[in-house]
Amino acid sequence: MTEFLEINNVGRVFGITIGIFSTLVKTYLFLFISITTRWTLPRLRMDQLLNLGWKFLLPISLGNLLLTTSSQLLSL
Repeated sequence: MTEFLEINNVGRVFGITIGIFSTLVKTYLFLFISITTRWTLPRLRMDQLLNLGWKFLLPISLGNLLLTTSSQLLSL
């Protein structure tokens, strides 16, 4: 019976160690991805974001609305 308790304690310690290690790896990976993205991609100014929204995203969204509406009306 005492051998089983020793194996159970070893498994518990191993599980805790793996949990801490995986948490640290995930944290490092998240920080690495966010820092690398911030360093490599250019920063956008407010006027660039507004131009993107009005000249690119708005026509795409209106086209999407038109296609969705027409497909819903034709399926009736």
